[in-house]
Amino acid sequence: MGEMDEKPKKAQKGRKVRRAALKIIMICLAGIMLVSGWKLFTIWKGYHADRVVYDNISDLAGDSIDFDALRKINPDVIGWLVYKDTVIDYPVVQGENNEMYLSMLFDRTWGGCGTLFADCITEAPFRQFNTIVYGHHMKDGTMFACLKELRDPEYCKKHSRLELTTPEGKFDLVIWAFLNEPSDSNIYLTNIKDENEKQAYLNLIVQLADYITNIEVTTEDRLVMLSTCAYEFEDARYIIVCKMVPKD
Repeated sequence: MGEMDEKPKKAQKGRKVRRAALKIIMICLAGIMLVSGWKLFTIWKGYHADRVVYDNISDLAGDSIDFDALRKINPDVIGWLVYKDTVIDYPVVQGENNEMYLSMLFDRTWGGCGTLFADCITEAPFRQFNTIVYGHHMKDGTMFACLKELRDPEYCKKHSRLELTTPEGKFDLVIWAFLNEPSDSNIYLTNIKDENEKQAYLNLIVQLADYITNIEVTTEDRLVMLSTCAYEFEDARYIIVCKMVPKD
């Protein structure tokens, strides 16, 4: 009888242990879900706050882009970039280095999406042969994330130009080339002044490009290169090379 009494007791004890273990697992899972949910909410809240800042700045700038008003917020402003049918409708700045605007919004508050910025070493942004503009590839689709669509040449045909406003005037940025290059690519050059070096640079773009459109580009033109992160390989970048054309 003693052994028979022990078996139900052991079985009962085993069930209690399993129930206790299950409760612990459920509590852990609930905790993980709560933490994950909080993290997702925090990320969403950050994205939303960044968008609100840029929506307000866009309203302030107006359709004609009021650079005097923008300079009161941030004297580093050098232009405004628009890409119709996408979210790109942002100011462009040039900082004293290439790190500060990675996590600083246009109003100089912290923000994960940062600000579109021209390479800090560019001597005369948008007025010289080549200007490089960097922007984040944000997971919520903001900043330069939509440039990934230009991997498809057919998409480029339907969305072949951006609009740039600078204190100098208004320009179309007509897309000439799409590249997918590493972050240390030789394509990241600026302040090119020698005619032979300009031609060599144009040749390099043709050589490295995934595709080239049918517009003509010469050493007499001004280029704007838009660069953002890509994920096909480590430290990959999408690079869109555009020809600046003054608006009529």
